[in-house]
Amino acid sequence: MRGVRRRAQTVSFQSNEEIFQVVRGLIAKLEVGGHRTAAVELRDGFSCLNGLTDGWALFLEAIEKVCSTHAEAFAPDEREALDSIRAAARTAVYRR
Repeated sequence: MRGVRRRAQTVSFQSNEEIFQVVRGLIAKLEVGGHRTAAVELRDGFSCLNGLTDGWALFLEAIEKVCSTHAEAFAPDEREALDSIRAAARTAVYRR
């Protein structure tokens, strides 16, 4: 993943744009890899981002759904990207 910093098993994004690039890349990879339903669910959740916490919460819900229903069939790098995106979304929703 370009533009992200790895720490052990965690990826730290430097900006929202870096998160968005990874999300777009993962969606494209899932579509090409035959995970169309997961790609659609992620894209729908991603489209909820509006700069507000509510948008991030809706995106996080979509990520959690994909994690619980599709991620087992993903390649390891796809699961890693999804986990990193989920961590970033959780941070956006639960920051204080």
